[in-house]
Amino acid sequence: MQIIPLVRAKYVYAYGAVLDRLGAPRRRLLERVGLSERVLEDPEAIIPAHQAWGFIGSAAQSEGIDDLGLAAGDISIQDYGAFSEQLLQMPNLNQALEAFCQLALHEYSRADFYVSRSERGTWFCRGPIDGEEAEKKHVELLVLTMMIATVRLAAGPDWNPLTVFLQTKDSNRVEQHHLFSNSTVRFGSQVTAFEVPQHLLPQQLHPKVFPQDDQKYNRLKHEFSVAIRQVVGGMLCNGAPKIQLVADAVGESVRTLQRRLSEIDATFSGILEEARMQSAQNMIAQSDYKLKEIAHRLGYSDQAHFTRAFRRWTGVSPSTFRTGKAQTDAVSLKPRRPR
Repeated sequence: MQIIPLVRAKYVYAYGAVLDRLGAPRRRLLERVGLSERVLEDPEAIIPAHQAWGFIGSAAQSEGIDDLGLAAGDISIQDYGAFSEQLLQMPNLNQALEAFCQLALHEYSRADFYVSRSERGTWFCRGPIDGEEAEKKHVELLVLTMMIATVRLAAGPDWNPLTVFLQTKDSNRVEQHHLFSNSTVRFGSQVTAFEVPQHLLPQQLHPKVFPQDDQKYNRLKHEFSVAIRQVVGGMLCNGAPKIQLVADAVGESVRTLQRRLSEIDATFSGILEEARMQSAQNMIAQSDYKLKEIAHRLGYSDQAHFTRAFRRWTGVSPSTFRTGKAQTDAVSLKPRRPR
């Protein structure tokens, strides 16, 4: 099955915050992999994992930061937005571990977390991680901090696992970190894992009350036909993207991307127009932006061009859509295919 792995922008933000503290050139490192700083404005935005992992690995190597993943993960488990909000609703640690594994798929479409149980113990695990060696190391270290922090919700802030199995073979500045002060670390494992004491499983969490958020928090789908629309839609924050930019973002050539689009009976221009219209409907319905500004944000040359495209797609003008005749929820409008 053709896929495009997707991840939420909050993780790029976490690594970027470390680079800022160290005075590293975050903007240049983002641009090196085709990412704009504007992607960091919305932590829940969805971007190609190919770009995110490339940014992480490149930053760690070029800046010589051997513990970048640990530094990026040195924040509270309560600060991961919608993921934290859902996780902290669990009544005990046992339920929280299971929820973590499911919620991770809302954060990264190829997340592979699981709880392994036997009479001998309970292990919290993360399956094989994708990417180059430097990318894998620092992604693994960040997710490990999240796994340990989840157990600490029940065990207390000073708890550490007795033994930690890591997939990375690079031990530079890992064992010396305070996270492993009372742990034995074994490198080169097939999975990331540590044992959770059985007596902690029924323990209640120390919950935090979150404000209600009406935004949808959906599981990420990396099937090509869905993911390519997410990628293009996410790039609209910088205007209409060219096909070369999209191909670079997903790690493919333009020719390969066009072939894959043809296999699902789609074209790049059609996907782009669909993404523009979905964004337009959302901005008209949910913001006070003037129509001229919306047209500019979506890469149209002028408002008249935008209005014609919107009418062709939805059957009504943008002003009519905003003022009430078509002011139903955007998703209830069945779009027309552009000709």
